Amino acid sequence: MSESDSPSGASVTAQSSQMPLWGRIMWNPTTFLFRMLFRVHGGYRVIGAHHVPRKGGVLICPNHVCDVDPSAVAGALPRRSRFIAKHDLFEMRILSWVLPMFGVIPIRRDTADRVALKTAISCLKAGEAVVVFPEGGGNPEAMLQTLQPGALMMAVQAGVPVIPCALMHTHRVLPYGEARLQRSPEPVMVIFGEPIKVSEFGTGKAGVEAATRILTERLAGMLKQPVPEGPHVPHALRGTQR
Repeated sequence: MSESDSPSGASVTAQSSQMPLWGRIMWNPTTFLFRMLFRVHGGYRVIGAHHVPRKGGVLICPNHVCDVDPSAVAGALPRRSRFIAKHDLFEMRILSWVLPMFGVIPIRRDTADRVALKTAISCLKAGEAVVVFPEGGGNPEAMLQTLQPGALMMAVQAGVPVIPCALMHTHRVLPYGEARLQRSPEPVMVIFGEPIKVSEFGTGKAGVEAATRILTERLAGMLKQPVPEGPHVPHALRGTQR
């Protein structure tokens, strides 16, 4: 077995444009368990999965509320996908083994992590589906936050469509900051919207800003929430803002 196929080959799999063999083998049983997990904790509904192309590079952009969001998205996807996750998660004992196995791309948040961006763009160009949470982190209010333009830059540079993905009620299963799952009074919902063709906006800064604005409006509409305004401020830093 090569290092890139080994679950412990974190440094290699983070740079690969294809999910490692172990991840490809375990994707279906793992996502099945995710679906069962949500169903026994209040229900689980997926809408619009047909909007996700079965082949070719595509960037999937969900809103982010709590720590079970990646599991909710993975369980709803009709194809294997690479996720982008904060670098800190790779320092946890179990996740440091599991995340590289599924080809998760580590990124240092609120910095220009060129290695992570380059890896994600390579995956998109190679025909992979990549999932990124463009808000950059969860929030206890369960309200859509200002999106980081770097997320859409990957799609613009790779020339792939963007799929807006609205997550609803995940915070009822795992409230922000909590460690124990709870039964939700409403089913978790994962809604995929129609593709956004970012190629129509150009490849420069103006194109990225336009694509980010369109994605923000689409997500807000799907969530039935107001369009967020103002610069992006990570939730962890909001207490220091004046």
